[in-house]
Amino acid sequence: MKKALFDENSEKRLSEDIWLNYFNRYLFEHGTISEKEYKKMTEKIAMRKSKLSHNRTAL
Repeated sequence: MKKALFDENSEKRLSEDIWLNYFNRYLFEHGTISEKEYKKMTEKIAMRKSKLSHNRTAL
C-alpha cells in the first residue's frame, strides 16, 4: 500500500517537473523572462527533483 502511494506521488511529481520545465523554456523562448530568470528557475526545479530522490532513499 505504501509503495503504491509513493509511486503515485512520484509519478505526479515527475509530471509536475516536466510541465514546469516546459513552461519555463516557453517563457524564455518567447522573451517573457530573461536568461538569468530561466536558469534560476531551472535550478529550483532541479532542487525539487533532488528532494524527491533524497526522500526515496530515506524510505
